[in-house]
Amino acid sequence: MTIYQKFKTVAGKYEKSRIVKWKKNGRWLEKKYGDFLKLVDQTADGLERLGLEMGDRTAILSENRWEWLAVDLALNKIGAISVPIHAASNRDTIEYILKDSEAGVLVISESLLAKHEDFFKSYKDLDEVIVLADNSSELTADYTLFSDLLNSDSVSSESKGNDDSLASIIYTSGTTGEPKGVMLSNNNFLFNVQAVGERVPIFADDIFLSFLPLSHVLERTAGSYTPILNGACVAYAENIKKVVDNLGEIRPTVLISIPKIFEKMYEKIFSAVRLKGRLARKIFYWSLQQRPGSRRKKIAEFLVLKKLRHAVFGGRLRLSVSGGASINEKIIKFFINIGIQVIEGYGMTETSPIIAVNSLAKNKIGSVGAPLSGVEVKIAFDKEILVKGENVMLGYWNKPEATQETFTEDSWFKTGDLGFLDQEDFLTIIGRKKDLIVTSNGKNIAPEKLEGIINLSPLIEQSVVVGHRRSFLAVLIVPDKESIKQSAGEISPAEIEKLITEEITKINAKLESHEQIRKIKILANSFSVEEGELTPTLKVRRKIIENKYSRLIDEFYN
Repeated sequence: MTIYQKFKTVAGKYEKSRIVKWKKNGRWLEKKYGDFLKLVDQTADGLERLGLEMGDRTAILSENRWEWLAVDLALNKIGAISVPIHAASNRDTIEYILKDSEAGVLVISESLLAKHEDFFKSYKDLDEVIVLADNSSELTADYTLFSDLLNSDSVSSESKGNDDSLASIIYTSGTTGEPKGVMLSNNNFLFNVQAVGERVPIFADDIFLSFLPLSHVLERTAGSYTPILNGACVAYAENIKKVVDNLGEIRPTVLISIPKIFEKMYEKIFSAVRLKGRLARKIFYWSLQQRPGSRRKKIAEFLVLKKLRHAVFGGRLRLSVSGGASINEKIIKFFINIGIQVIEGYGMTETSPIIAVNSLAKNKIGSVGAPLSGVEVKIAFDKEILVKGENVMLGYWNKPEATQETFTEDSWFKTGDLGFLDQEDFLTIIGRKKDLIVTSNGKNIAPEKLEGIINLSPLIEQSVVVGHRRSFLAVLIVPDKESIKQSAGEISPAEIEKLITEEITKINAKLESHEQIRKIKILANSFSVEEGELTPTLKVRRKIIENKYSRLIDEFYN
């Protein structure tokens, strides 16, 4: 079965139910499953009229929107291969992916076409550029409008491909080098959706708020295929800056997120509380201290917690999954304490992506849960996590040697992550093998863990710990200027550095001596996706940051 075939079955069952919602001109609009299936079929027919055939690669470069999903399913129907490109990618990355995948067609949003139009005018290897836009006088005849694909009442032939057919080539974010095209089949995705559903049930009346990029495999599988293949609805956030507003408007029941979003919400809640009067602060902290199930907890629920959930998440959230990077246990415990069920999972692009995830019934905080049904996990002698299962990729596009290197001789996929399994088979992640800091005195330190602790400070927005092969640890810090302004007013850079130093001193008091931060450097600019310092899911790209700030880092140790 292909993704399209599964979707068609679900659409027939839930024909009158909502499948997508999006905001336009201040109003939330929606489409139903039956209508959306017709749009997908029309799109597939339009793509075939343009000459697209089974096995052809088509790149999608767009922000999240319902047309992204329609094109993706239409490509799957005709057996063509989708090649998502992150909307924040720079031109070098876009060109690399187009050339490496040999994509002949590009589907692009109007805003990103405007941003990169000079590049696409000079790039000659595309047969067709399809723009996600309504009829627009701004666009020349060089482009095909998405709406033009729909100008047909005919429906293309039955779907092509099978379980093992290549469905998508998803390029890794390249945190440790050149991006590689991960080849995922129909079965890779469908197996993962089925296994996740067994661990974390999804219902037809669920509504997801989608804000992570659809070009990333976590949002593609967990935030897109999982809801639409279970009859649920996906609402597309306007953008990541509008997530808080959109949470209140959509009031989702399920949220697929990353640690950074929970960290920011955690900080904002406590920043807001600090601005309240003394009595309000006292009641808030009192409500957090009450034992679950107790009479006092019920009072706290009535006075504070229910209102807080409604104000921050819309009041209907029954489940939130954190993935993409490790999350501080303190944050998960806080949200669970206020009635927001946050479960942590783990996966990679190469595993479609989910390997393990906790459940609502058994949420072991600090772990990423037990492996999914049908997924095998074992730990190598050096603590590297190895995986087998139908979720594991077909290989890397055009890179047979890299594919061979990432599997053991007995066909276990090498994740590059370090971890351990406990007696109940729950997996805990230690850190990324290539990111591990080994100090000159032989101490092994996972920087992600320390950064998670440092970033909990309301005064700190981002941090990168350094010290590999050095005698001590140091840290590059981006201060949270908004929080500092709220708590201390307009202060000088020297005073900001003094405040941050005091924060690091407090943090050091809770760390082992070899984990303590000895020196800090305050940076003027935030790390960003656009500058290549973060992946699209806001993970730190260490090599790029360390290269960019190599002079500052050397100063730590001179």
